[in-house]
Amino acid sequence: MPFTHFIPLTVDYLNTASLSPKKDYETNRLVSGVLQLAEGSHIMIDETHLQAGTLNSVGVENVRLIKNLMELQKVEYDFKYYKMEMEADVQLLILSEGKSNILPADLVLPFRPLSVESCEIGDAEALKAWRWYLASLKSLPHSIEPDMQKVVEDDLVAARQADRSLGSQDFSRWLTMGRLMSVSFGETSLSLEHWQMVKELERLRTERLQLKIN
Repeated sequence: MPFTHFIPLTVDYLNTASLSPKKDYETNRLVSGVLQLAEGSHIMIDETHLQAGTLNSVGVENVRLIKNLMELQKVEYDFKYYKMEMEADVQLLILSEGKSNILPADLVLPFRPLSVESCEIGDAEALKAWRWYLASLKSLPHSIEPDMQKVVEDDLVAARQADRSLGSQDFSRWLTMGRLMSVSFGETSLSLEHWQMVKELERLRTERLQLKIN
């Protein structure tokens, strides 16, 4: 990824970390916080080492700040006498032993690798090319042609009839997946093939969740 940041989430980390940028009036400078990241950054939060403990006031505030970033894509800047929310563009991936009770992720996917193999990191030029590719694709324009709009609408109605628990957030996520699927192939319009790929990914995810529950 072009920009990444790793957070080892523990009670001690939450109770001591400075996640929010703060204004230092003695130096008249803004002291950066962990969540003050470049546009398009990717955060990986590791909950696997999180153990029972008590959060102090800083810890409770830090949990709120992370939730605010996840749900609203906003980072709160602390100017001591007042606070200001700034728009953010940050993706978050949470690694957890189970569904996170602290950070409510939009999507849950049980990790089930078929095999564990070593992965060789490419040379510097190859990594640079991949980072450029990933960063550039996100900015591509995207649209859904009228004929595909009808296909998508019919599929959403059918999905809702089959599963009443599905709501607007699920459908919005599917449309986002459709856009990302299209641009990952360098295309700016959703095709039937890529929409079917999105539906298959969602089917496999749901199937994996059911296997985990059973």
